[in-house]
Amino acid sequence: MLAESFDATVLCRFLARSVGHFDRTVHSAHRSKTVRAWLADHKNKIELHLLPSSS
Repeated sequence: MLAESFDATVLCRFLARSVGHFDRTVHSAHRSKTVRAWLADHKNKIELHLLPSSS
């Protein structure tokens, strides 16, 4: 169980810790500016497939 909300900041921390541990592909419904900016800075390390928000 998470001690905090799983918001964009938490997702970016998760992605940063995940880089290199799994294949490059991650799936998420987060579409915030924070997440998109993080992905733009790390596009050579990770690929995020955006899911519909109702997923």
